[in-house]
Amino acid sequence: MRKRNKAPLREKVADAMELPKEIAISMPRITVLAQKEATVENYKGIIELDREKIRLYTSAGMVFLGGENLDISAITDEDITICGTIRKIELE
Repeated sequence: MRKRNKAPLREKVADAMELPKEIAISMPRITVLAQKEATVENYKGIIELDREKIRLYTSAGMVFLGGENLDISAITDEDITICGTIRKIELE
């Protein structure tokens, strides 16, 4: 009996074309600059927002950012940039 590869078609195409998976299958990508700024690409929505914590919904689950004086400095349909003093980033 032949084993079936369970990887989704998008993932197979991304591998074949040597594309980054976060682009091909909308996986979140988090870029942090020092402790002052974090950009989350491919987020789906904002779940919680205040000056000490921000919780974002992504295709891979929740992303929690904790710190002080947190604020949204830029936002689009796909990317969000958080500024302030970022002390913690957790994937839930």
